[in-house]
Amino acid sequence: MIVKRINLLEKDDFFLEIGSAQGYFEGIAGKYSKNVFGGEYNFESLQKAKEKFPKAVFVGLNAEKLPFKSNAFDFVLCTEVLEHVPDWEAAFKELQRVSRKKILVTVPLERGYIWRTFSKVKGMCTRGHLHKLGSPELIGGLGRGWKVSEYELVTTPSRRINRRIKTRLGEKLSMYAMLLLEKEE
Repeated sequence: MIVKRINLLEKDDFFLEIGSAQGYFEGIAGKYSKNVFGGEYNFESLQKAKEKFPKAVFVGLNAEKLPFKSNAFDFVLCTEVLEHVPDWEAAFKELQRVSRKKILVTVPLERGYIWRTFSKVKGMCTRGHLHKLGSPELIGGLGRGWKVSEYELVTTPSRRINRRIKTRLGEKLSMYAMLLLEKEE
């Protein structure tokens, strides 16, 4: 779903990823748009991203207080980040503030059976996660003028199996939730 949405960028669209790590999605966005930005808290990752994708603009940032003007971006991407941010609600409000059209957010569904089982088997506790989020928290944090336009659950690592089972299993039996948010006109 993420790459499929990035593919819809137009040449003059402004793209921003929060938590860009080493710039994977900036590389994809750069094929469609000339205005690609990535933001990262980790300086080492930021340097690697700058080296790998020199046409994109990468900045160090704190997701709770983004250094951009309101409505500066057409598409904001935030994958696997909010669960790491101390004040995830402030960060989520910032995503909505800087986006003028769309936001795509993903979160791991750690309250579900898959993550709980996986964590017990692999001995992994939180992997640096400060929050256990799901779509109810994100939908509850939507500001005025925003709506969920697409909602998808990832239940298995297999795309083919996920297409077959779709969202029937719910968040308790899924690994990740992806929400595409759009500003209402």
